[in-house]
Amino acid sequence: MNIHSKKIKMIELKFSRNIHKPIEEVWKFVIDDFANGHLWATGTTSCRKGLPHEDFDRVCETETGKLMDTITKEDKKNHLLEFSVKGLPFFVRSAMSSWKLNKISDTQTEIVLGPRIEVKPVIGTLAQIPMKMALKKLYPKLLDDLAIYVETGHPSPRKQKEIDNQ
Repeated sequence: MNIHSKKIKMIELKFSRNIHKPIEEVWKFVIDDFANGHLWATGTTSCRKGLPHEDFDRVCETETGKLMDTITKEDKKNHLLEFSVKGLPFFVRSAMSSWKLNKISDTQTEIVLGPRIEVKPVIGTLAQIPMKMALKKLYPKLLDDLAIYVETGHPSPRKQKEIDNQ
């Protein structure tokens, strides 16, 4: 038995929603508008492409702080985007986000989003339950915001209300 081994604590969640657009249109949006989350995602007040010296692909200001994303995988053939996320609470060791598109029909696409978060021992273990609860509230709303924007070209009513109140 290795006395130095530590059990890694992971939070892994998946959320899905259908979008009434062809898979290639949704994929184009995911890739081309990666740095424009502030236009559609409630709780994201600004986003921009990362600057060369920052070593991030996207920097977003959210209601909970600054998040910095780095694309780690862009697979056009399988319609898969993965990126690491920095700027999360101190008890998070690492975080990856995965966006996978699946063709339902010529006019409908399923999107599956989900975080894979490794937390630090002890404090991270304690924080897992409230963090999971928060993510389970956040992701369905995020998917609704995304689907409405991709389908209509306009923010969801929730995001529009946020924009109007800024």
